[in-house]
Amino acid sequence: MIIQFHIHYKTNNKTFIAIQYFSEGKTQTVQMLSYDNENWILSLEFENITSIQYKYVLQEQGNHSTFEWGQNRHLHFSDENIKYYYVNDFWNSRENIQNVFLSSAFTEAIFSRNQTKKPAVKSNISSNYLEIDIAVTLPPHLSLGIIGNNEQLGKWLKPIPMSEENYPNWKIKIPVEEYDIFVHYKFVLLDKKTNEIMEWEVGENRSFRRFLPEIDKYTCIIHDSNFRFGSLWKGTGVAIPIFSLRSKNGLGIGEYTDLIPFIDWSENISLKTIQVLPVNDTIANKTWQDSYPYAAISVFALHPMYVNVSNIGKFNDPAITENYQRDITELNKLDQVDFEKVLEKKWFYFKILFEQNKNTLFQKKGFKDFIKENKTWLIPYAAFCVLRDENGTCRYDEWKQYKLYDKEVIFSLFENDTNFADKVNFYIFIQFHAHIQLTEARNYARSKSIALKGDLPIGIYRYSCDAWVAPHLYNMDEQAGAPPDDFSELGQNWGFPTYNWEEMAKDDFSWWKFRLRKLNEYFDILRIDHILGFFRIWQIPTRQVSGTMGLFNPRIPFNKDEIIQSGLTGSIERYTEPFLTEELILHHFKDNPALISTFFTKKEEGMYGFSKTFPDQISIQKYILSHKKWKDYEPILLKLFTEVIFIEEKIDGQMVYNPRITVHTTYSFSCLDEQKKTIVKSLYNQYYFKRHDEFWKEQALWKLPALLDASNMMICGEDLGMIPNAVPGVMKALNIMSLEIQRMPKGNARFGNVQEYPYFSVSSPSCHDMSTIRGWWESDHEMAKEYFYQYMHGYGYTPMKCEPRIVQFVIEDHLSGPAMLAIFPLQDLLGIDADLRRLDADTEQINEPSNPKHYWRFRFHMNIEDLKGQKSFNDRLSQLIKKYRPT
Repeated sequence: MIIQFHIHYKTNNKTFIAIQYFSEGKTQTVQMLSYDNENWILSLEFENITSIQYKYVLQEQGNHSTFEWGQNRHLHFSDENIKYYYVNDFWNSRENIQNVFLSSAFTEAIFSRNQTKKPAVKSNISSNYLEIDIAVTLPPHLSLGIIGNNEQLGKWLKPIPMSEENYPNWKIKIPVEEYDIFVHYKFVLLDKKTNEIMEWEVGENRSFRRFLPEIDKYTCIIHDSNFRFGSLWKGTGVAIPIFSLRSKNGLGIGEYTDLIPFIDWSENISLKTIQVLPVNDTIANKTWQDSYPYAAISVFALHPMYVNVSNIGKFNDPAITENYQRDITELNKLDQVDFEKVLEKKWFYFKILFEQNKNTLFQKKGFKDFIKENKTWLIPYAAFCVLRDENGTCRYDEWKQYKLYDKEVIFSLFENDTNFADKVNFYIFIQFHAHIQLTEARNYARSKSIALKGDLPIGIYRYSCDAWVAPHLYNMDEQAGAPPDDFSELGQNWGFPTYNWEEMAKDDFSWWKFRLRKLNEYFDILRIDHILGFFRIWQIPTRQVSGTMGLFNPRIPFNKDEIIQSGLTGSIERYTEPFLTEELILHHFKDNPALISTFFTKKEEGMYGFSKTFPDQISIQKYILSHKKWKDYEPILLKLFTEVIFIEEKIDGQMVYNPRITVHTTYSFSCLDEQKKTIVKSLYNQYYFKRHDEFWKEQALWKLPALLDASNMMICGEDLGMIPNAVPGVMKALNIMSLEIQRMPKGNARFGNVQEYPYFSVSSPSCHDMSTIRGWWESDHEMAKEYFYQYMHGYGYTPMKCEPRIVQFVIEDHLSGPAMLAIFPLQDLLGIDADLRRLDADTEQINEPSNPKHYWRFRFHMNIEDLKGQKSFNDRLSQLIKKYRPT
């Protein structure tokens, strides 16, 4: 059997196309031939094979290879009589935005299809065939057809339905007699019931011509590229953390099972996406501080707090059932989540149900299969939880035993120590039910053509199971955060260790791949939190506190010669040590000479420095912790420590220098003369906006493709903040949707113009890290006036309160915009109804980024059951969505 491959792809003289193919357990890469660097051909001969997988590869001199996007291509050979195959392909470009429609968001959810049909081949008079294939996702009421210039293709009069047996791949196989195949054709959308043409693809006719050898038994296969739609699909979604959902059956917190009625509500108003915050277990200390959803103790384990108790099973003791119902009533009266109380109650009921079921657990195939499929992370996680409980802390470096993870020891304990195994099985039991409940919610969403959108946190918790099991994968002496922005003047310090990318790359980022595959079990769309961290992460030494003391990692510091050549004169210490004049010190502490003598030493005339006792911010913080009388002065003392122009560090034995972030806001900078200010500004701009562009681009292109290829989710990147120039291009090349939030525009505008957003983006008026539309409007009247007159083109007085009509304007603006997805926090949607929304807009905000100790406890103020019953509001919202985004 001979297979001849042809692909049209323009290259230069230094690059060529190859095929990597897999057959009968063998993998080979073979270079193709070309006469014009555009048409590439390869013939392969095989004996007795039934299928082959293959992929095209762009190879450059120096052995650099770039694979085309997507899964391996498949050819199946069911007819052993056919001896010759001609395959005409196109290059699957990674940056083609139509690839997103082949993600599981569309194939399994939004455009999922439950029924398939197999049109029969038109005639059996010949054993020679022309097969035309194309991958397209379509709404269930439509099917794909083809129409063309010959009798088998309908003579441009009657479309031929294509088989959707392997949806989203559509196929038609028609007999041919001639060896000179010359067809013109187009794909069309058909009414699934009547086969009536509903839409023709736009553009020129497709055409194919091929002279085949005059032999019997051949098949000519055309793998076609994208259906050319006349209009682009646009969808609408809602965002709400799972813990914020409120239902009559919940135990004081939102639960996985609450997604089911929420999906019903979403379907009713024509929503296509439900976005949630991270759902991984964050129970580190068993206090309210564990409410932070971005500090998971395992990036694989689901959060036990979101497990619905009654869904696990019934209590054997009627008195326990009564207590449980009483607790539901009591905790559901609360306006906010009482994390510690809910945790206490859930653990009480989990343990009762576990004791009722533990003797029969391993008789259930589902439970045994769950352990078998997840044991690589599940056993270490459950053991970590047991050891956390026994030691009273998640800080594994303080444990009496097992401070250092040893896989053989932990797995041996689970297999041989009955008491330990029983405790471990308790946590496996909870994870098993979390998996069941979230999977059921995902499946239900898919059945309603709704895609669940998950959230991938950029970091891991410092004392997590992940850090315990594999500390070499992380920089444990550093901590991640974010540079200053509009929401946090001093930046953010998340406390997470940063990633040791070089170590992770040694096994081709397998940790990341496994993480993405795990998320794909529950979600069809994924938001990558702080995607800028894959270009560079804001990294703060563990001895510092403020985000302003951080540096980007990786980075290219200035050396001393570059500083000198810039024209900056004087002692380098003037720029690297806190610049503390006597005037500044007395301004803050003139009534506290004891504080001055405690924390500072006098240097040359008129200058102060921090005492050697305080070489960093942590030393200041620890001292104040035991000397409470200085507590009120802690913020200013920590701020004074940041009064530097450059942050110095030693690399390979030499001191190098990095401009401090927001250096122009420092007192130290204000004291420079104009010439030196100009030089510092120039160095600053070069460092932050030019010097690293190509370097950070290479970093992202090194890391991200392996992650993206690990799953079939639709990927969105949270790309807000201080954006390197390389980010938009890399996101486009990798097919990652951008995030557009009007009050955080990209560029220098005061507000983003929603009508100018790119199509391949997610637009939203707000997110969990900021106030809602109402809170935004009512917090700054001058800003509201500017928006009202300049953007809304309003007239008269600017309303002090954010009236429903203002909220509706913002929502309609986003719905009518070009972004593929418009996603709205649930609070914002309720904002259009004066009777349903909360009275106080300030209570609607989920997180305050400037507060590292924020309590994440927001609860929606209505039960989902009651929300579903608000017919007038739901009809109004549904009409708005259908007006701008009909599906």
